Amino acid sequence: MTVWTIPGTIDRVIDGDTVVAHLQIMPGKEWHGEHVRVQGINTPELSQSGGAAARDFARQLLPLEMAVTFVLTKQDKYGRVLAKIVLPDGRDFGDTMIAAGYAVPYL
Repeated sequence: MTVWTIPGTIDRVIDGDTVVAHLQIMPGKEWHGEHVRVQGINTPELSQSGGAAARDFARQLLPLEMAVTFVLTKQDKYGRVLAKIVLPDGRDFGDTMIAAGYAVPYL
């Protein structure tokens, strides 16, 4: 499996396991408005119980324009980038969501 580790910033948190990001692929090459599905977790949909709370907690962890590191592996079946998100302090975003009770592991 090919893995890319690239810097980026958070443009928007859609829900607890999906964000829109600005990815800095390489010098002079950037992806704007890229939908990123967080690898390894699943959160309730916004219409489900706990969905809004998961989104709100994710927004606390990932404020707008926060610089993070994305570890990209592939695209999901909907064409979104599938990636882990590493917070500036080194914590894994998905692991933090699981530990706080807002997400469950997802393979």
